[in-house]
Amino acid sequence: MTLWRHLVERNSFDIMVATNSNLIDQYDVPYDPIRLKPPKVWKRLCHSRLSPWCNGFQNLYGSRLLGPNFINRVSKFSPDAVLTVAGSWDYTALTAKRVSNQLGIPLISSFNDWFDYGSFLSHESFRPKVEARFREFYRQSDLSLCTSDGMMEALGTHSNSLILYPTGAKREEQDKYQPIQNDSDRPLRVLFAGSLGDWYGPMMESLVTECQKQSLPVEFRIYGTLQTWSSSFDDWAKINGVYLGRIPFEELREKSKWADLLILPMGFDKSCSHIEKTSFKTKFLDYLAFRRPIFIWGPEYCSAVRIAREFDSAECQTSESVSDCAVSLGEMAKAPERRRILLSNADEMYEDRFHPDIIHQHLVDRFDATVEAL
Repeated sequence: MTLWRHLVERNSFDIMVATNSNLIDQYDVPYDPIRLKPPKVWKRLCHSRLSPWCNGFQNLYGSRLLGPNFINRVSKFSPDAVLTVAGSWDYTALTAKRVSNQLGIPLISSFNDWFDYGSFLSHESFRPKVEARFREFYRQSDLSLCTSDGMMEALGTHSNSLILYPTGAKREEQDKYQPIQNDSDRPLRVLFAGSLGDWYGPMMESLVTECQKQSLPVEFRIYGTLQTWSSSFDDWAKINGVYLGRIPFEELREKSKWADLLILPMGFDKSCSHIEKTSFKTKFLDYLAFRRPIFIWGPEYCSAVRIAREFDSAECQTSESVSDCAVSLGEMAKAPERRRILLSNADEMYEDRFHPDIIHQHLVDRFDATVEAL
């Protein structure tokens, strides 16, 4: 979504897109992408019992699988630079480096996630080598774009790196927000929007369940996909109008006007700590555009809490205990003035550092400087 907002929704760049993903077929895109297709025999091997080793080789040497015709097609476009998503890691990053080397143009790499975020299909014996290649790629890139302070800290020093936060939605004409008062007859309305995969689905299930258990005056609406919560909760949430599936973004913007709080969960488990330190959730910045107070449930070290603390732009519950989080929501129901303060501080955060125009200009300026310097 971030690169779409930079490269497609704006007219700062002329682009040619090369991809190995079939997901692009689900969208109406204004360009005809080059399809990156390794040889058929290799593709069959990657779907055999040799898959973990084939994927490991591909993650280290995948650019060798593409013939010279690919470079020829790119050369005809006469690009000034090649931009690739290096994290999470995929052999397409190696392909981008091959283009950079052969055409003598800058390699610009975007580190949106850690190398193994989402899945690691290679045999575990490849993990140290793939991580080393990922880190080396960061150092070899002519410009490295890091999605957060935590990502830059994890990858280390670089002569030309930029913290390029995700680009959230632009604000529309500001509607008036009136926090509910302490004597309101209705519950606090809490909305979640985004991916419910990984640990996020179970976190939301536990929180909704706990608020009911404690009979707290809190009402939830959840929008998203890839839910990983229990089937019993899925059935209950659909029947009771708590879970409403995925809807178009502009419709979601309208639905957000229902909310008193927008909630952002971040994982606590040790297994996801590195991801939560280095990633930066686009929905945090989309929440800023919706102009509703924000509530973060996550560890102190996660990127969202770090930024929220800097601006006091969101209420942060850093206890892993779902009971503590539920109690905090109950307290927010009785704190309209606190919600006003959060909204005011979030406005300042948006205008000071996270306005989409500001983030985009940082990219354009550094892009131009990198091209001119080579």
